[in-house]
Formats: sequence, structure tokens, C-alpha cells
Amino acid sequence: MSGKNKGFQGKDSFSRMNFLYQASMLMAGKSDTLSAYYGNLCKSIGKKSVLRIDPNIKRSLCKKCHMALKPGVTADVSAVDCKKEIFSIKCKKCNHSKNFPINLDYKFWLENPDSIAEVCSLEKEKLTKKRKKATVSKDAP
Repeated sequence: MSGKNKGFQGKDSFSRMNFLYQASMLMAGKSDTLSAYYGNLCKSIGKKSVLRIDPNIKRSLCKKCHMALKPGVTADVSAVDCKKEIFSIKCKKCNHSKNFPINLDYKFWLENPDSIAEVCSLEKEKLTKKRKKATVSKDAP
């Protein structure tokens, strides 16, 4: 083995998905078709490399047209049923609506400590690279 820590599986796919999601959120309201295209690319990369997308990111993309949903800009938010505590997000581009229950005690499975098998951090790799650069620059005349 080379002894190098290669990180985790799908690291480049996650970084590409992160970039496309940020680009989709940035273009929302300015260019809706471009926002939908970036959102579609983000979801298709996740499907192709069999990676799970965080539920908060899934909620912020339209299921039908894949556009980034920003309340007031590209989506309308309204309370559907006050007794059952349900709110709705409606996409302005395709008029698709999603309903979400409001339960303050609910936790996603991913937020449960039992669901975590391994934690990988990218910060350690960045720190070691900075340290190597610092030692090289100190040795130089």
C-alpha cells in the first residue's frame, strides 16, 4: 500500500454535487431554467454513484422540475392545515406542491447517533497539507 489516506468513497462525487447544489441555489430567481438544470445534474450524479443526498437538500429541490426552492423567490410557502400542523411548498415554475408535517420532536434517521458508522473529516487533510507547505517554505533559502 502507498500509505496515503484516500478519504472516503465518492468524495469527488460529493464535491461535484455540492458545487452543483450551490450553483442551483445561486441561480434560483435569476435564471430558473439554469437552476433546474443544475439541480437535475446534482440529483443524477447522486443516483449514478449511488450516494444519499441529505434530506434538507432534497427538501430544497423541486421533485418535478428539480429547481431550487427559495421561499418567496421561486416557491410559495403556506399552512395547509393548522390543526394537523402541515405546511406546503409550491414551486412557481411547475406548480408542483409538497406537504410537510411540522413535528418539533421528529428526528431524521441520519441525525440519530445509532445511524453513524464512521465519521470522515476533510479538515485533517487540509491541515496536513498546510503544515507540509509551511515546512518546505521554512527550509528554502
